[in-house]
Amino acid sequence: MKMGFGVQAILRILPVLIVAECLSGCVAHRIGSLPTILADAGRGSGNFVRARQTLANMFPSRYRATQRAIISVGGKQFTCDGVLTAAPDKGRELAIVSNLGAVTGLRVRPDGECELLKITPLFPAEWSRRFVAEDLRCLFVPPRNLEPAGRLADGRLVLRTKLDAERAEAWYVFAASGERWQELDLMQDNRCRYRAVIRRYGAFAGIPGEVPCEFEVDAGSHRLDLRITGLTVPTDTAP
Repeated sequence: MKMGFGVQAILRILPVLIVAECLSGCVAHRIGSLPTILADAGRGSGNFVRARQTLANMFPSRYRATQRAIISVGGKQFTCDGVLTAAPDKGRELAIVSNLGAVTGLRVRPDGECELLKITPLFPAEWSRRFVAEDLRCLFVPPRNLEPAGRLADGRLVLRTKLDAERAEAWYVFAASGERWQELDLMQDNRCRYRAVIRRYGAFAGIPGEVPCEFEVDAGSHRLDLRITGLTVPTDTAP
């Protein structure tokens, strides 16, 4: 991938721009208001079970995905490519590359911990661990502790995680039937601090069904438009 004019300079100041955005206090305003969840009263218990299965089986257990991402922060944009590999025993490993080679690499292990594999001045450790790892977890690492929360006013289902030690929880929004994941909201202290919307599903050769292939993320500190350009299942599964 060839990076556009001025992109290397943007990458160098990216962590500074993100910190400035976080300190500006505009996160809640940019992301939007908190959606209201209505009680389901047990009407669609089977659909909630289907929604959990949908999220758990969203991608093959092993795969390799190539990605193209546009990151917007501080009124500036840059484009980068990524290679994501997933395996049950190793977790999800992401390498972000440019024409200079890999600019960062990390792995989210099966236990949820983040392991930094490559750090460069363009993507410092703190930025990779805090922002890149969060995007990876939110979009490609479904949680296991989801429980029915209810429905939105338009009838869509919501599954949510339990509150963690930082009073944060994730709301996963599905079609009313539970057959398609559509959105994710990360809530903290009754405020939405992160929102991801799936813009499109697509089919890839050798992959059964369709998978999410275009994501639009508003993380408050930055915006991310992510597109999966290729998805394959490795034929060699030897350790």
